[in-house]
Amino acid sequence: MAFVGNPTKYLFTETALKKYETTLRNKAFVVFPELREQPIKWFDSIPEGKIKDENYTKIFSMTARPGEFYVYQLGVWALKTDINDVQIEFTDLKDKSGKVVLAKKMTCFNKGGVDFKGKPFSKKVNVAAGRVQALWIGIDLKGVKEGSYTGSVSVSGNGKKQIIPILLTVSGEIVTDYGYNEGRRLSRLNWLNSTVGIDEKIAKGYNPVTVEGNTISILGRKLAIADNGLPASIISYFGASNQSFVEKGEPIVNTPFRFVVEKENGEIVKLVPGKLSFIKQTASKVAWKVVNTSKECDLECTGQMEFDGFVDYSLKLVSKSPLKVKDIRLEIPVAKEKSEYMMGLGQEGGFRTPDWKWKWDVTKNQDMLWVGAVNGGLRVKWKAENYTRPLVNIYYEFDPLHMPPSWNNAGKGGVNVGEQNQDVVINAYSGSREMKAGEQLNYDFELLITPFKLINRKNKFEDRYYHGGGTNTSVKIENAKKAGANIINIHHAEDIYPFINYPYLDDNVSALTKLVGDAHKENMRMKFYYTTRELTKNLPEFWAFNSLNGEVIYPGPGNASRTEALHPKGPNEWLIKNMREKYIPAWYNPVKEGKFKGETDLSVITTPDSRLNNFYIAGLDWMVQHIGIDGVYIDDSALDRFTLLRARKIIDQYRPEGRMDLHSWNHFHRWAGYASCLNLYMDLLPYFDLVWIGESRNYDRLPDHWLIEVSGIPFGLPGQMLEGGGNPWRGMVYGITNRAGWTDNNSPSELWKFWDKYHIENKIMVGYWEKEFPVSIANPSVKASIYKGGDETIISVANWTDKDQDASLVVDWSKLGIDPTKCEIIIPEIKDFQNEQKLTSLDKISISGKKGYLILLKNKK
Repeated sequence: MAFVGNPTKYLFTETALKKYETTLRNKAFVVFPELREQPIKWFDSIPEGKIKDENYTKIFSMTARPGEFYVYQLGVWALKTDINDVQIEFTDLKDKSGKVVLAKKMTCFNKGGVDFKGKPFSKKVNVAAGRVQALWIGIDLKGVKEGSYTGSVSVSGNGKKQIIPILLTVSGEIVTDYGYNEGRRLSRLNWLNSTVGIDEKIAKGYNPVTVEGNTISILGRKLAIADNGLPASIISYFGASNQSFVEKGEPIVNTPFRFVVEKENGEIVKLVPGKLSFIKQTASKVAWKVVNTSKECDLECTGQMEFDGFVDYSLKLVSKSPLKVKDIRLEIPVAKEKSEYMMGLGQEGGFRTPDWKWKWDVTKNQDMLWVGAVNGGLRVKWKAENYTRPLVNIYYEFDPLHMPPSWNNAGKGGVNVGEQNQDVVINAYSGSREMKAGEQLNYDFELLITPFKLINRKNKFEDRYYHGGGTNTSVKIENAKKAGANIINIHHAEDIYPFINYPYLDDNVSALTKLVGDAHKENMRMKFYYTTRELTKNLPEFWAFNSLNGEVIYPGPGNASRTEALHPKGPNEWLIKNMREKYIPAWYNPVKEGKFKGETDLSVITTPDSRLNNFYIAGLDWMVQHIGIDGVYIDDSALDRFTLLRARKIIDQYRPEGRMDLHSWNHFHRWAGYASCLNLYMDLLPYFDLVWIGESRNYDRLPDHWLIEVSGIPFGLPGQMLEGGGNPWRGMVYGITNRAGWTDNNSPSELWKFWDKYHIENKIMVGYWEKEFPVSIANPSVKASIYKGGDETIISVANWTDKDQDASLVVDWSKLGIDPTKCEIIIPEIKDFQNEQKLTSLDKISISGKKGYLILLKNKK
């Protein structure tokens, strides 16, 4: 059986083996080279020309440019038996004049490289009988002169070896930047091993980590370590609404953490701490270690705290003899004053539920809990040696959480949250078990100490986003200008950016560069949609990525994949015919305008924490420097905090006023494992400028839900609304609007004008959640915040019901610094928001259902 593609004639391997049985006799495998222009796509077929004339034994000729990172391929076809642990050897390439391309300048991406944290790694390549494996090879030609270089590459396995003679002709003008400026060269494959942004530098706006005794200090927070290595206390120095620091901090934790091993008879194992040692300290992190011992077991505690409030704990419990235990647990006592709200382990963000109980469940994307107040909180994430980042959004079911053997303990483990004395105790228990002598259990966990940073009022009120407005980018700058926006997000699926997460396609770059330049001329910043959850099949590196056998493209059910939301009947025909196996179909979009009209964007889900993160960061670095973008818009993500920090440092280096914002669909849905978005992505929040957690949000939810899951305030970030334009009256209680361009409902333009007229960015926001809030309202259905200035203060008040409500606002005038006898009370005119009114008092205000007011208190001169 034969078929044609690109335009070589291909044979299925089974057919080829029969047809060329004589030629292939006594061979275990066949290696055939291919130029980069002819990517090897299929595991079950082979170009016929590579067999019938035994071309694979001839000299393989390639032509490259000086300075290029040149790539080519080797196809390995295992004939009748599996070929395990394929090895590749390169020789130096030499020309007649003695010039050399050293073998160490060559790499096979399939055999390993540099992981997303900058560490070298290697991979085994196995080829099953009857299958073809593409091996992608790169040669670094930086500094190499023109010439004709000869040498070889050999492939070996199962005791056999095949040598491919090589002739590499290097000629022409020197290529700049390794050839990255032209994606068609596939030189960007070298980005898979990029280490851009990997260093010990901290992100802008944070403080270096300092240590005094056993106390670690970072921006606005301190953690004291007990002798056993666990936290003894955690203190927050953030003010009530995270706009300034206070001198006297408030404890988040003032009772030490407790790791308890309770024997079968109820006796508590007495673990005696050894010497606490600090094993590493840089500007970005500090690490420590201590071994706690007892006659029954040892507990090795290793911790690391980073400058943003991330703390990583590794607890290794090793039994010295057979040990029967009733329970092994971690008790985290959080100060009651810093436990008003809760999010995670099945509870949506809002007021903490008393006596919350939770059990491990693979159908739920739940392994973390945040308990806190607005200006101080703690998120805990439990994990073990088998942890891998699960897939997110509607793809969670394809790779859910792996239950940690220690914490879960075959379903016996769980977490209880309840009050004890002056604390709210998070009790992560694992239940009864028997440990063998020498057995090790890993009770690992992470902490995030919130908030992460001060809310930048200038960014909160002066960053005006234009996002959406159709797929015609030519009108966006003018439309953004009319709306009063100064930041434009360019989505994928637009005329000059049609394919998801690959904005630097050769055919896109010139138009996108011009668009960015035009925005800059209008004093606007421009950001691109750019994330890693899925990748378009239209990128030039697609088949090379696919050859990495699940490292970059997630190895899902392939043609059997189904998702209720996008692919209930299965994948698109192109994916079925070309991918065939080991993929998950994701976003798809027929392109309806522009130069790509008639094409289809098809994408597949990617594998978290892979070298795609390196590729992503190198691509961002290239775009910032070559296209001039001012940041990125991230819509859900497979990114980890380490990679996002790399992105943050790149943007801050080249675009000091650059921005990164996070958007997410509401994951509290069975498709996504009932996860809370801000909890799921909380470790990324230190590096964002804004959260847009609005898709599928119900803006009729109660104020506590708004505060925790919509506003961003408890984490030191501004927020924005999305679904249906949000509710602008309720939004203003938190200082947030929606975005221009996304919807025709509730345009923020008039509110932005109000902000500018009254210089809201210079006013201190005081929210109803603060203890010293200077406005009291007897009606619990009405909430208010104030924006406190010198001669004028703004009260934002909103009705949280769908019925008209009367509210009496009792103001502590002294706290506002206003003489009520000299105060003018005005409801200013704001188009489509409120009509102008002059009030004689705040004793009784009638507020329409779901609406509210912005009330101006102005000192008379």
